[in-house]
Amino acid sequence: MNIWIMRHGEAGFNAATDSERPLTENGRKTAYKQGQWLAKRFLEQSIVLDKVIVSPYLRAQQTFEALNEGMQAVDFKRNLVNSSIEIWEGVTPGGDPENVKNYLDFLREEGAKNILIVSHLPLVYDLVVSLTQHQDSVHFYPAVIAEIDWKTDFGKVSAIENP
Repeated sequence: MNIWIMRHGEAGFNAATDSERPLTENGRKTAYKQGQWLAKRFLEQSIVLDKVIVSPYLRAQQTFEALNEGMQAVDFKRNLVNSSIEIWEGVTPGGDPENVKNYLDFLREEGAKNILIVSHLPLVYDLVVSLTQHQDSVHFYPAVIAEIDWKTDFGKVSAIENP
């Protein structure tokens, strides 16, 4: 299984609650740019996503929207997302990386090969550590994407894209 783990883009602080924080203009632009990088990577390797898992927090939702727009700008004729987009509380900032790992394991057993997760710190970092058993593999600045090759119990980071 290939897993792309993305931290949301840069967010503002002008919101009543943490879950309502919107992306800044820069956050939207970098997510769009990351979508273009991801689409090119998918096209080169003939990858289609089986599932997208996104936090219900506004900044993660807006990150996925901009990411998807960037992907479509590269290849608007082909749908790079083959199936469902799931909004899941399990990938909010306080999410449990072991629960996410167990869910990914279930999806892998069901035949999923390519998954994208749009989430938050500290979960994105903790999830990479859980999947790879390496502490210092990725620095998750806003909109960073880590690609994990997870074929056995312990995966490896196969690519990191900084915007």
